[in-house]
Amino acid sequence: MTKFTISGFMVLMALILSLTGAASAETVTVTGSIDVGVSDYLEISFYTDWKVLYSSAIPFTNINPTQSMCYADSRQPFDGKSDTGIMCQSNLGVTWYLKMGVATTSSPAFPLNQFKFYMGQPWSNILGSQADGTLAYSPGWNPVPQSAATIYTAGATDMNNYGYGTLATLSFVVIPEGLIAGNTYNMNITYTITTSP
Repeated sequence: MTKFTISGFMVLMALILSLTGAASAETVTVTGSIDVGVSDYLEISFYTDWKVLYSSAIPFTNINPTQSMCYADSRQPFDGKSDTGIMCQSNLGVTWYLKMGVATTSSPAFPLNQFKFYMGQPWSNILGSQADGTLAYSPGWNPVPQSAATIYTAGATDMNNYGYGTLATLSFVVIPEGLIAGNTYNMNITYTITTSP
């Protein structure tokens, strides 16, 4: 059995330390750069769920001339649902405007003053509550604008809502008075999101 003495141990430690100290560490560093470009984002899209029944096509095949107002198919007054949803998203940090306009595309032309919409305060998915923007029309049955007109002006939270969005839900009715039986009427509704008032 080999015995180590304190002095032998010290020599052994000195030898180990000198061997490890003999190798010097070298460090080489390179630096890369990362460019992050964030694109401007202003988007509008149709939205549906169990309370928003339609997106781009809203059917009115149940026109009853004895009614004062006819709702879209599968709709009832005060049913808590909407015909279409418009999701608006932006990262621009500026006020944007949701616009809507309708045009008749059939012959005979549909009397556009008999096409009405209802829109309550939009929903902010960031806030989890009503959005902080401004409605252009008071909630109620309003004539659908015949050219692109602002229906909602973004609030402060709406200006940077990318990834979450602000949801505007709309319902429509047709006033059947004077519509000719046997005719099919067609209309196109255009929705626009813009930073131009």
